[in-house]
Amino acid sequence: MRIAQALVPVVFALMLAPHGIREPLPAQGNNRQIEVRISAKSRVIKAGQPLELRVEIRNVGNAELFIEKDIYQPCSHSPLTLSLDLGPPLKPGLERLACAADCIDDPKASFANRLVERWISLPAGHFYGAVVSIDPDFFPELKTPGRWRLRGKYSSGGDLTSSICLSPAPLDRHLTDALPYKAWKGQEETNVVWIRVLSPRRASKSKR
Repeated sequence: MRIAQALVPVVFALMLAPHGIREPLPAQGNNRQIEVRISAKSRVIKAGQPLELRVEIRNVGNAELFIEKDIYQPCSHSPLTLSLDLGPPLKPGLERLACAADCIDDPKASFANRLVERWISLPAGHFYGAVVSIDPDFFPELKTPGRWRLRGKYSSGGDLTSSICLSPAPLDRHLTDALPYKAWKGQEETNVVWIRVLSPRRASKSKR
C-alpha cells in the first residue's frame, strides 16, 4: 500500500500536462455527475465535406473523477458514439465504411504512465473538451443533401484497471483502488444538433 500512496503524487503531476481542453464551469445544481454537449463548427455544410464538432464533457457533480482522454475514435474503442438520422433516404450506392485498429499494452511501463495514457482527472465544476471530425466515408448522411439530426451517447464502464487492447495487460487493482477518486461510470446522451447538408450546386450558388 505504501507503493500505491507514493505513486499518487506522480500521477497527479502527470495529469497537469495539457491535453484537449479543461476549463472551469459556472456552478450548476443537479444530481448528475457529467453532461456531454456537442456543437458544430458550422451547421450548414457542402455534401461530401467532413463535419467538425466540439465536444465538451462537463463535471456537474461535486466530486473529482476520472474520464477517458480519447473522446471519439471512429476505428477503435470510443466512449462517444454519434448518429445522424431523420433525414432523407440515402443516395443509392452509398455505403458506410468500417475500420478497425488495435493497440498493445506495455506491462513494463510504470503504473502512472499507463494510467494517464488513457485517463484524465476532471475536477468538479470543470469541463474537458476536444474538436473531432466526422468523416463522410463513415457517415454517408453527410453525402446526402437534406436536414439531419445529430446526437450522441457517451458511456464508460468506470473500471480503471480495464484495457481496450486485444492483448490486454490490466492495471493493478490494488493501485487503482488506492487513488483518491474513481472513474465515472454510466451513460449520458448528448444534446441534439440539426445539420443541413447542401448539394454541391446549391452550395456554389449560396456563395455568390
